[in-house]
Amino acid sequence: MDISIGELSRITGISVKTIRYYSEIGLVPETRRTSAGYRRYNEAALARLELVRTLRDLGLDLGAIRSVGDRQISIEDVAGAHADGIDLQIRQLALRRAVLRALARGTYGPEEVHRMSTFARASADEMRRIMEEFLAAVFADHEDNPFAGRMRAALPTLPEDPSDAQVDAWIELAGLVGDPSFRDRIRQMIVEGERQRANSGISDTDTATQSAGAAVVEKAGSAVANGIAPDSLEAVPIVSELVRKFADAAGRQDDRPYRTQLAAQLETFSDGRVERYWLLIGIINGWPDRPSLMPAYEWFKAALRDEASA
Repeated sequence: MDISIGELSRITGISVKTIRYYSEIGLVPETRRTSAGYRRYNEAALARLELVRTLRDLGLDLGAIRSVGDRQISIEDVAGAHADGIDLQIRQLALRRAVLRALARGTYGPEEVHRMSTFARASADEMRRIMEEFLAAVFADHEDNPFAGRMRAALPTLPEDPSDAQVDAWIELAGLVGDPSFRDRIRQMIVEGERQRANSGISDTDTATQSAGAAVVEKAGSAVANGIAPDSLEAVPIVSELVRKFADAAGRQDDRPYRTQLAAQLETFSDGRVERYWLLIGIINGWPDRPSLMPAYEWFKAALRDEASA
């Protein structure tokens, strides 16, 4: 085969201008030139031009194509790297689509819209960085705290095609972990928890402490369900039973000073935003739904506050 650039153009459907450019940069060099200076191409040039077109159609840049053509890198390596890049683009497009759908629902204010636009541009590594920065801030100088391990083991991971609920949860979570007051509360829980463990040798993972917490969910939760007001006479024996369980777990007597201390502890350690944090993590990670424990704890705290003010 010994054909002109025009014939090569007709065979491949690639413009003469493009073939000439490829020849000039050495990507598809001509086989020879005629005495009049016209380019001529052979079968090898045709095959190389077809390869260039195929790789360009797949989105590879000319530098990568030249490396393949010059056998500086294998086509398998180039194709693999390019496929990885396309995977990232697909994921980012899926996230942007999800954000656009969320915006179309029209339920967000300016701050949420800003977080959504940031979210749409973020890679998975950048989203993980947001959470790592949050954890690094709240556990600074307390990296060995057992609570840190639990939180780091449950970082949110969005699926490739998140649902509306997962996008909404991520946007809310990004706002929550960036809230200074929330960070301060987590920090307070960490420091206070360590202080209490140091003073008593008792932690929130002790069987007796967990049993007392389960009793709040059961007994106070039942009171909420049955419409028993926390400041009513019917609440008194329920509160006494719950306080006794916490006092026994702490090795304390059920007296007014302890009840005052217990009320303060509950205010610190039963913040609804913490439960919301775990709920959002669960939505993003696709965990099973869990009922809220806060109504029961809010009832118990209200009963102790009412008693203290009596």
